[in-house]
Amino acid sequence: MERLERKEREFNMRRAEILKQAEKVFATKGFHNVTVAEIASASGFSIGSLYQFFEGKENLYTTMISEKLDLMYVEIRKATNAAKDINGKIGALINAHLQFIEKNTDFCRLFIKGENAALSEAMTSLRQKLIDDYFKHINFIENLLKDGIKKNLLRALPPHEMASALFHLIRASSMEWMLVPAKESLSSKKGFILDIFLNGVKKYD
Repeated sequence: MERLERKEREFNMRRAEILKQAEKVFATKGFHNVTVAEIASASGFSIGSLYQFFEGKENLYTTMISEKLDLMYVEIRKATNAAKDINGKIGALINAHLQFIEKNTDFCRLFIKGENAALSEAMTSLRQKLIDDYFKHINFIENLLKDGIKKNLLRALPPHEMASALFHLIRASSMEWMLVPAKESLSSKKGFILDIFLNGVKKYD
């Protein structure tokens, strides 16, 4: 049993190292300009060894994208659920989004390039998973906001539209930060996003 567990740990460690190095190579050169040989070399494996973990470049790419985004959603939900009140939860959600992007900027830049547009079955499955996961995440935010409405802490606006608005506020700030060099950290935008979402831009006397 112990031997099997050790083998499984070693397998998972090697697999994780391949995914880590593949992310760096894909982020530098893009999906179409990368070869399996380059990923194997960067990972310290032979091409034959790499095929023991992944079927090929496309499988490696879709797995890397899928698992990285799964990790993002888990981290965001964990941070959000750990906060106590509605304002704290919204702030934690914003901050977790921004921190993930800041820590994984190369990955996020690769992701927004849209290189998963090839019409293969694997890429089509990935696109569908990304769509499904997006709506699950919006639903998570929506339920959070519904709770705030129920407790009379937020205005009784359509919660789905509110959730989408918050997500796209985060996305817009993140996109600009990634595309235009900035001195300040992305996390520093949390206060602005939270203020705009909760208070809007209209000035009241």
